[in-house]
Amino acid sequence: MQPATLKLHQFLTNPDNIHVRYGVYGARVPTPHVLVFLLGRGEWIEKYEFLYQRLYEQLACSVVIVDHLGQGGSGGVPSHIESYADYVATIQQLLDGVFQGKSYAIIAHSMGGLIALYGLLTKAFKPTRMVLSSPLIGLPQKPIPRLMARPLARILTDSGLGQLSSFVKTENSYVFSKNRLTSDKEKYQLLKQTPFAIPPPTMSWIAASFAACEIIHYDRYLMNLEIPVLVFYGSQEDVVSAQSIVSWCRMARRLSTSILNLVCIPGAKHELFFENDSIVETVFAKTKNFLAQDTSLNG
Repeated sequence: MQPATLKLHQFLTNPDNIHVRYGVYGARVPTPHVLVFLLGRGEWIEKYEFLYQRLYEQLACSVVIVDHLGQGGSGGVPSHIESYADYVATIQQLLDGVFQGKSYAIIAHSMGGLIALYGLLTKAFKPTRMVLSSPLIGLPQKPIPRLMARPLARILTDSGLGQLSSFVKTENSYVFSKNRLTSDKEKYQLLKQTPFAIPPPTMSWIAASFAACEIIHYDRYLMNLEIPVLVFYGSQEDVVSAQSIVSWCRMARRLSTSILNLVCIPGAKHELFFENDSIVETVFAKTKNFLAQDTSLNG
């Protein structure tokens, strides 16, 4: 296998000429089948370089990563989006352009999981398999109950106040004993050292997230789910709605032809790839074994 590196690139995406940063981990020439890693809110490409390395070494696949609009090294209004269709369009442009003709599987974390499902169920994405880590399938009831947060965000957005801050506290701003991300103190300190800090999400981001969650629950979209999917969530999950993950999987099994596996990781919080070593090894092994069954790897 050729030596691997993380190469960072930029490309112009939408009519507003917003620069979007993406990276490719692997050899100089990307492999015929690639892994597309969709980051969560507030994450950046370099955060998971240790994971890209292991995936490349053990599955011999290049890994493609995008800094979403408004975060990481990409342009756009920080922590803001008008529709998840904008996230999807950016990734679709990259896949249809730079990686045209290549097959791909998707690994997605948190908000990236909602982007992945939105893109898959609206038929913008055509992956061979999908792994979802703590996916944002439903927003939590805190700090504001969903019944209040959803209409409030929609009203403010429709009134032209979509870029107003939600003032939701960022997850890496807590002391370790109160954090909801990981049970590993050393890794939590790494999460606090982001080079691309972003503000709380805007009201428009919240409204768009509610709208995207609604889309992926519609029967007519769930019937588009045809590929194998592996879903992880931690037993101590408190950043996204664990109940929504479980109920969505139950519904997806009933309405789709997908082989869908749901795995609860005992003792784990939200950051499954930044948890203690034992949890990380469990999640990685299951991820690797699931992706290794992809016939496109040898295609």
